[in-house]
Amino acid sequence: MPFGKKIRVMVVDDSAFMRRILRDILESDPEIEVCCEARDGIEAIEKVKTERPDVITLDIEMPRMNGLDALKFIMSKYPTPVIMVSALTQEGADATIKALEYGAIDFIPKPSSSISINMRELKDEIIAKVKEAAKVPRRFLQLRRRRVLSEQMKKARKAAEPARRAVAIAASTGGPQSLLKVFEKLPGELDAAILLVQHMPPGFTKSFAARLDRISKINVKEAEDGEVVNKDWAYVAPGDYHMEVTLRNGKPTIKLYKGPKIHGVRPAADPMMKSVAEVFGRRTVGVVMTGMGRDGAEGIVAIKKKGGITIAQDKETSIIYGMPKAAAETGMVDYIVPLDKIADTIVMALRKIPR
Repeated sequence: MPFGKKIRVMVVDDSAFMRRILRDILESDPEIEVCCEARDGIEAIEKVKTERPDVITLDIEMPRMNGLDALKFIMSKYPTPVIMVSALTQEGADATIKALEYGAIDFIPKPSSSISINMRELKDEIIAKVKEAAKVPRRFLQLRRRRVLSEQMKKARKAAEPARRAVAIAASTGGPQSLLKVFEKLPGELDAAILLVQHMPPGFTKSFAARLDRISKINVKEAEDGEVVNKDWAYVAPGDYHMEVTLRNGKPTIKLYKGPKIHGVRPAADPMMKSVAEVFGRRTVGVVMTGMGRDGAEGIVAIKKKGGITIAQDKETSIIYGMPKAAAETGMVDYIVPLDKIADTIVMALRKIPR
């Protein structure tokens, strides 16, 4: 944004109460102004034509035209950074994951009197995400008319075997849509486990893991405390829990816990990556992808110091070049590659690692 120019936001929600909450939160920051409001998708489309906001917050469930249909139209005709505002329900989580595939930049959980949300934390999160969305390069703003990802109907259900090698992946803003592209290209037999931290609140990681599983040749699940880390499986850290790997009875095992937030998030990638480096040593590949902040940079250093191989997404294909930039600045990244080369680079790195 030009210096001194406020970020103009359009708030779209069928609830006047929710529009007022979001307006109050956004306009509490001197760098943001709410330029207009809309009550449904049809009104949003009309106003985006005339107002041309810098960022849109978009509710999913609305009368006349829902958020997903409005998003598809806006991204195809008037590409604008969109942040979805999602209810903490299974249906809301599934729709949110779909919205991120369609081109939404990020999402925030909807404030509600029925759930316990720290309003101060939510306020800071909303403002930070709007400011980051306003910086997203125009090349990322289009309806993704990509082919429908072929869902893997049958997967080989082999006997569970504890992993001896691991891939630790960190991602945040822009991660869900980017990770889908990585996972669909990975082979079914990696002979390694994947540990993934994608910054998401509780309720959304299970839907995201299920979506990854449907398009992946490997098996993907939301991680559970105490389960053994098996090869050819990917484990997604559940929202609001840090995830680490420990050795239990000689087997790599998932440990979930609610420690203090790190880098303002839980789950955080750094503790996961450091623990993977401790357990798997030089048989580790570390990957840091798109996202704001610097989570994952310390993890990259830990993996490299143990003799592992490290990868970061490049600036050109990162929706937010924060985390990969911080990782690269450590001087400990072996390969800086575009999004469409990450899967191949992971496979190549694993070939260099003893089984």
